[in-house]
Amino acid sequence: MPFYEIEHAFNLPKSQRDELAQAITRIHARKFAAPSLFVNIRFTDSKDHRNYVGGKECDVNRIFAYVRAGGTRKKADFDDLAHQIVDAWDRIINSAEEGSREKVLNRVFVMDAITAGVESGFALPRAGEDGDWLKANMLKFEQLAAEGDENFVRLVDELRSREDLPALRI
Repeated sequence: MPFYEIEHAFNLPKSQRDELAQAITRIHARKFAAPSLFVNIRFTDSKDHRNYVGGKECDVNRIFAYVRAGGTRKKADFDDLAHQIVDAWDRIINSAEEGSREKVLNRVFVMDAITAGVESGFALPRAGEDGDWLKANMLKFEQLAAEGDENFVRLVDELRSREDLPALRI
């Protein structure tokens, strides 16, 4: 449902990409009671990009979070999301190299840019209507899982086991 684009101006090893992707997925999924399958993340090595801030060329590490706004989601929720992402970045990327200027996360932008879409064949719900959407599609999710689609096997397992989604337990 959300789409995170992470631009990094330094070599970011796969192990750190994996850990950061897992952290952001967990943060978003818990913050907005969303299943992990629908949290999308892309890493872009931006060393060769030409970025300018304040009219001056510079290297920038930044994360763009394209989300669905509305429902009960408030600005404070998105502020908290951004701060949790910064904390995860610092823990994962900067923990080994205290004070490394090249690895500082310079910006996190959260944008309510997703109005509609289709993901894995399912039309996205409006923000705040995820629970009803998940319940309405559970039989299809279970069918896809039974047919061996690993994404939906994980989705069904997650929906049945997450403590923060008790209304979805079948």
